[in-house]
Amino acid sequence: MDTTDQAVELRYGAERRDAWEVLRWRALRTPAGRRELLLWLVALPAVPVALIAAQHGRAADPAGLALAGGVGTALGAVWHCLDLRRRARRMHRWAAEHPEYTFVVTAHGTQNHRPDGTAVAYKWDKYRGWAETRGLFVLVFFNGDLGWLPKRAAAAPGDLDRIRSFFDRNLTRIG
Repeated sequence: MDTTDQAVELRYGAERRDAWEVLRWRALRTPAGRRELLLWLVALPAVPVALIAAQHGRAADPAGLALAGGVGTALGAVWHCLDLRRRARRMHRWAAEHPEYTFVVTAHGTQNHRPDGTAVAYKWDKYRGWAETRGLFVLVFFNGDLGWLPKRAAAAPGDLDRIRSFFDRNLTRIG
C-alpha cells in the first residue's frame, strides 16, 4: 500500500521560537524582508552621515563619516533584531490564544483545526510556495502572509518526508 498520499496529521502548541524563526527566514529570503534589512542597515546609517556631511560640508572628516556610518550600521542591526523580537512576541501571543493546533496535510491542501472547534482549510492554489528551515516548514500565501508548521509536531520521521512530498508535488519551493 502506498502511504505517500495518506493525510498527515500533526499536533503542536505555539512556541515563540517558531515565530522568531519564520521572521528570520522572511528577513533573509523574501523581497519584503530584504527591503527591511536594506532600510535598517543602509538607509538608517546614511542619516547621521548625511547630517554630518550637510553640517560640515567638504570640511567633514572622512574618519568621522566612516565612524558615523559604522555606528549607524551597528545600531540599525540592533534595532532590526529588536524589531524582529517584538514582532515574534506579538505573533506568538496571537498564536498562543489556542493551546494546541491540529494541522492536516492532504493531497487537496491543508487544514488547521483549533481546540475551539474552528477550522480553516486552504487548497494548494492559495499558496505561492513553501520553504524549509531547521525547525519549520514555512508556507507562503499569494498575499504575502506566512504560515508555519513546526517539524517537532511530526509523530514519526516518515511524516516529515510525506509532508515534503505533498509540498513538492503541489507547491514551488522558495529559497
